[in-house]
Amino acid sequence: MTAQQAKQVVKNALYRTIGETSTALRLGHDGGPRLSILMYHKVNDLVDNPTTVPVAIFDQQLGRLGELGYNVVDLDAVLDHYTLGEPLPEKAVLITFDDGYRDTLENALPVLQRHGFSAVIFIPVAYMEDETPLPHETRLAERGMRNRTLDWGLMRELDGAGVRVESHGIAHRPLAEVTLDEAVREIAVSKLRLEGELGRPVRAYAYVKGSEAHFHPEHESILKQAGYEIAFTTISRANGVDTNPFRLGRYNVEPYPSRTFELVLSGACDLISLKDTVAGTHARRLFNQALGTSTR
Repeated sequence: MTAQQAKQVVKNALYRTIGETSTALRLGHDGGPRLSILMYHKVNDLVDNPTTVPVAIFDQQLGRLGELGYNVVDLDAVLDHYTLGEPLPEKAVLITFDDGYRDTLENALPVLQRHGFSAVIFIPVAYMEDETPLPHETRLAERGMRNRTLDWGLMRELDGAGVRVESHGIAHRPLAEVTLDEAVREIAVSKLRLEGELGRPVRAYAYVKGSEAHFHPEHESILKQAGYEIAFTTISRANGVDTNPFRLGRYNVEPYPSRTFELVLSGACDLISLKDTVAGTHARRLFNQALGTSTR
């Protein structure tokens, strides 16, 4: 078993334990309206490829949404909910992708279309220009594993096919790790560049890495001033009517067994959001170092 496979086994067991315990104790979701946002990265069948969901499992997960009574909504519905107060359907789900990988077009899009679902993809614009690997892909590229990103033409094709393109900054750098001037550039210039390529407003931003350690309140203010209307974190939680629209939570989706996927969607695993606090982020970094699964 590789280190990456061992990490996945540990995570699956942890999520299942937390979810089943919360369900038994009736903890978690209070029954009010909620929006669950799924976050994918790569959808492909390359072995030992971090942040990847195999194509067949991705298909199973989308099928499971319907079986469990969830209603997949598009970004416009979420924008209208948080900016105009429009209601969402019961058990609403938004599907998102981060980082602009080409396999979203090649592998994920046909599955989405087969299920009749739309989605959103957040693009770091610097990586639409050439074949340079994303920062966290460098070690994989050195081993000969390439997870290519979209180019501008493929990005427009994907956007036109129902996977809406929004901003993930320029250079895939957490806002908390750059100067304020650089953060302004990441936020504003990426928006302008995407709007020029797409010919429409860009209204949403996804924080790079996206835990509480990776952005600050001043970044929310910059996003508002730049004209964004919502922003997405990677904090593992569902969202209610009163959720700050610039701190929307998302569930990172991995190759979970069916029951674990169900528990995550139900909110039974929301306690895991402790990993997305500042202290939790540092603990995860140490955990990955110990397993040898750090990506940078």
